[in-house]
Amino acid sequence: MKKLIVMFVFGIFLSGCATYEIKSTRLDSSQPLAHNHGVVALQVINNTGRLAPLHAGWTEVIAIRMDNHEQIKQAAIDEAKEKAAAKNKPFNADEVEWDPDAYTFSPNSQGVVDSQLFAGSMPEGQYLIASLYSFYSDGNMSSWLSMPVYASAGTFNVKAGEFTNLGSLVFQPLLNIKETSFWSNRSSSKAYVTRLSDTENLENFIIEHFPNLASSVNFAQPLGWEEDKFAQFRDKLSRLSRNNAYGSQALILQEHRQRAVASKFGQLHVVNNDNSWSQINLPTNGQLTSVIELNGKILVGSERGQVFVSDSLQGSWTATQPVSATESIIWFGKAKDTLFAVTASAKKHFFYSINKEDLSWHHIGDFERKNPNDFWVQNGGLFPILTAEGQLRVLNDNKLYDFDANTNQWSSVKSLPMVQVAQLENGVLVGLEVSQWDGVGDQAVSFDYGQNWISLSRSLKTFGDNGTDRSLPFVLDNKTLITLGRPDKTVKQLQIISTTSNGEDVSRKDWVMRGTAKADCEIALPKLTHGQRIYFLCDQGQIVSTHDFGQTWNTDVAMDIAAMQGEYESLLTALKAEDEKEEEKEALHQGASKGQ
Repeated sequence: MKKLIVMFVFGIFLSGCATYEIKSTRLDSSQPLAHNHGVVALQVINNTGRLAPLHAGWTEVIAIRMDNHEQIKQAAIDEAKEKAAAKNKPFNADEVEWDPDAYTFSPNSQGVVDSQLFAGSMPEGQYLIASLYSFYSDGNMSSWLSMPVYASAGTFNVKAGEFTNLGSLVFQPLLNIKETSFWSNRSSSKAYVTRLSDTENLENFIIEHFPNLASSVNFAQPLGWEEDKFAQFRDKLSRLSRNNAYGSQALILQEHRQRAVASKFGQLHVVNNDNSWSQINLPTNGQLTSVIELNGKILVGSERGQVFVSDSLQGSWTATQPVSATESIIWFGKAKDTLFAVTASAKKHFFYSINKEDLSWHHIGDFERKNPNDFWVQNGGLFPILTAEGQLRVLNDNKLYDFDANTNQWSSVKSLPMVQVAQLENGVLVGLEVSQWDGVGDQAVSFDYGQNWISLSRSLKTFGDNGTDRSLPFVLDNKTLITLGRPDKTVKQLQIISTTSNGEDVSRKDWVMRGTAKADCEIALPKLTHGQRIYFLCDQGQIVSTHDFGQTWNTDVAMDIAAMQGEYESLLTALKAEDEKEEEKEALHQGASKGQ
């Protein structure tokens, strides 16, 4: 008989998909809920950057039904026994294999940035999440990743016509996920998945995406995870992951003269004027994306159309939703007389002006979202820009658009497509050009708000240089350019290099070596620059800085991996002890049965 392992699989991380049939939980936006089914929703947060070069996130969440094993097992035994009798063959019930009922959820990309939302319907019963799964194929190659969950998250119930809100699961790496050996590592020290203590309200997300369910599903009292004796371990892991939130989006609070990093789990890491750091906790598990200050208030944008408002960074936060949950807030900008916002849905970017008095939002335009890799063509992204005159400008692939607030009209000219762009506090733009070879070209700088770009050519390895080729440059107040590179391609240790050249082009010979880069910390955060202090994001989420071009380093935001690892080991130990206790009970029960 095939044994279903309900407790955690110690030391074994699955590397392929299950062999049994997996049923779809797909919700049909035009159909009512199926008979005897309930609706389940959950959010998955990957507390890291990409899972792997070919895998941005998970493509499936796989759940297994727990309450009908005996029926399935007995049906399999009866069928095998009947076949054996028909063929006059010996029969052994213990050798009969059977498969549990398994169900797969697919992600919904509407209204999210880095989080992943999964929703579906399943028959009434008791379930657990078996694994997170990701599959990639481009016709030439295939790749898959899998991460077991099982008892590290727990069990939940589905009832006919009811809504089960599982809130958020966190995938938390404990080793460097950018190491090529990460996904082949089978140690329990690699990563964990558990549920978060704070329940994320996913009701509005379901109703907006599937309005037909509102009349056939009871959302009044959502079901959730079942309570068990391991809740204390999960709660501690939940708090540790939130406190060690990964963030890569740098922001500027101009009125407060502060900089910040928008992170996962609603966490905002703020750089104070004395270069110390504070961590602000907003009431969401979603990814924060943007910030703006207005009339003494601070507005922070997030996923699913949410904006959080407070009178101060240390004050209480009120959640508002000025746009649909199918849109994520990705940018705020403040001109002299107008506030602007940009949101993203699965297929479009929407532009809004915001009334300063009542904070009402008014749609002023939208742009189609282009696939970065469109068969043979590499496309650029969309990046909003504010000019010195307060005009809204948008770089969208190979066109530069200007918005005339007086006529509400857009005009455009040809431009250079970019993979990534950041606008610094002084208005200077830093970016990465599009390459038709591998998608990412040279670094670039613009001192005229995107009308002209200066390419920064530097020495890197021929076939990429880890994350360094995707890192933005820094521009100091005196227009000194800083970046990572090598004196030549044979040098193993990355260097911090600089130049004062800002002419038509910067060649490799214009760079001067200044200091040594910090290992595994290659993602530049140029918007955090203060004086000569420059900041980098490390692979595991730490933020480090140097004020002397790499001669010395300071760890500004630390990640307490040891604490997460220790608490996870405590959970594994408790799960193992419970498993052994259950096995002992089963052995005693079987012994008593044989003695009768």
